[in-house]
Amino acid sequence: MAKFYLNCFILDDESCCPFPAKTSPDKMILELIQDVKKAYDAQIKSSSIVVLELYQVDASSEEEDLVNMQMPSREDKLKLIKRVRDYWKNPGDICEDRIQILVKAEITQWPVFSSTVRATENQFNSPTEEDQHRKLIERFKQSRILYCQALIRYSASATARHDEFLRQQWGKYHILNGRPRQHTGPPIVLYHPVFGNFLSNLQSSDSLDPEFEKQIFEYFWASQQIYAVEERKSQVKGGDDANPRDALKEFLGQLWKLSEESAALDTAAIHVGGHCIILEMTNEIGTGGSDPSVQAAQSYSRLWQSSNLFDRCCCPSILIAIAGPWMCILGAVFLDRPIVQPLTDYLWIGINPSKPRGIHSVARAFHCVLEARKELQTYYDNLSSKDLKSLPVQPLIFPYPNHFITDNGERVDFAYIIPLELRSLEMALHLERSRSQLIADQFVFVAALCNTNPPLRIVIKFVESYNADAHKLLAQEGLAPELLYDGTVHANRQLGPHHYMVVMEYIDGVDLGRYVGPALPLCVTANLDHALSVLHNADIVFGDLRPPNVMLVKDTNGVIIGAKLIDFDWCAKHGVGRYPLSMNQSIAWADGVQPGGLMFKEHDDEMKSLLPV
Repeated sequence: MAKFYLNCFILDDESCCPFPAKTSPDKMILELIQDVKKAYDAQIKSSSIVVLELYQVDASSEEEDLVNMQMPSREDKLKLIKRVRDYWKNPGDICEDRIQILVKAEITQWPVFSSTVRATENQFNSPTEEDQHRKLIERFKQSRILYCQALIRYSASATARHDEFLRQQWGKYHILNGRPRQHTGPPIVLYHPVFGNFLSNLQSSDSLDPEFEKQIFEYFWASQQIYAVEERKSQVKGGDDANPRDALKEFLGQLWKLSEESAALDTAAIHVGGHCIILEMTNEIGTGGSDPSVQAAQSYSRLWQSSNLFDRCCCPSILIAIAGPWMCILGAVFLDRPIVQPLTDYLWIGINPSKPRGIHSVARAFHCVLEARKELQTYYDNLSSKDLKSLPVQPLIFPYPNHFITDNGERVDFAYIIPLELRSLEMALHLERSRSQLIADQFVFVAALCNTNPPLRIVIKFVESYNADAHKLLAQEGLAPELLYDGTVHANRQLGPHHYMVVMEYIDGVDLGRYVGPALPLCVTANLDHALSVLHNADIVFGDLRPPNVMLVKDTNGVIIGAKLIDFDWCAKHGVGRYPLSMNQSIAWADGVQPGGLMFKEHDDEMKSLLPV
């Protein structure tokens, strides 16, 4: 059957460039996806796409309409088991001036390398890091503005309803709250210390004031009461049926009613323009038409955009979602869009005969909220007292740590330049450097030391775990970057109980996964063999020996002279360590490698045999 063209557009493509994809009626939608990818790759030489979903649309191809294009409903998604003719029955009726397919995809920018082993300076290093930095910040600010403009269309209570929330999360202006999984932002503990402190305090075994625990116990009675209507919970006065919000004020302090659009029990603790605490309450789970944690996130988004401190900070806030006797405490920051993440599970705020000591856990959680409120009040006091022009230039897209302490006690300041992988603004926020894991557990930036002339490039990594011993072993042999700071050994300098900062030398090279050229020199293979020998002799398994974790090193003339290993997050003892549960199983791993499986040296050997060296 005759082939025909369908005009495609990548959702959120800032270039606003539609492209035609050639296909035929008999093709399966799965084959159409490949046609779309092939058409894009042929038109855009410097990038490639990973197609996630296709949607049938009939949209204008004018630039102003493409800029404002929204995600269609799920009903418009093309099903993989159907054929092209099921959606376009009469190809002759297709309008050549309109868009027929909206593509939801991830765009990967590819560097272009020469066809020789020799590489010029601007092939390995970006010659315009400052320009990339500037453009990244400009795009970040513009994205923030567009997001805030989109908020005006709907109220917080309206968008918190399940149907509207679902539409928002599948659209352009979604919240990064892990719903669905691909809308998970970077850890908020990287952007303000209040969240790491909260999580650390939550694990404390220090005794609390008995009077404070008594107040919590009294709140249990109000929390466990059953109310017939939503308004009742704010109207009840006195006795065992005391108003839960009034009871909360006894230990959380003054809470203020939000805007007129807010539900009866939406309140906040505001300090000099900073929203320290935002509270959302419903009578029970399922009442009120929305999840209180979602409504808290929606209220957070709208409250902060009108604050005089909005452009000065990442807007850290503590959110409290209460549904009857259940409570969850969350944290939020506002980068180019809100990122909301739970700091606690849903807690039972009541008497539980099976867990009589549960009151102490709940009291600890409320105590952490109080400490966080104090910390945020101090932060916003300092922020509001400074002139905007006097604030240090630290773009909100970057984490808050800006220095490290050497082993001899010297403070070393640095300034972020760009994320290590600058593919798109969304990818920069997620910072998924490699695809070894489905859930990103490391976040990597290029930075510059502030006390050197010219500024010395370094790499800043934020990780959940790190095998510094393995890194140091190879660094001593010149087979890994020099490790400048190991945050895993400084308990008092952690970003909370689960995250560490690691600082290392910046390698002037390209990873093996992005090298394009003739056969590599034998020194690359020799370096890899030596590196594995050093690790295996120490009974250490590298674990993630893939092309992105092999850096090709060049000399001052641009000639490749060897290789170094990077990313020691997975390194562990042979036969003892285990692979992450979230590892990406779509990658071709060695036999026996599986999520949660034991790590063996043989896996490294087989993975090495798969490398293109």
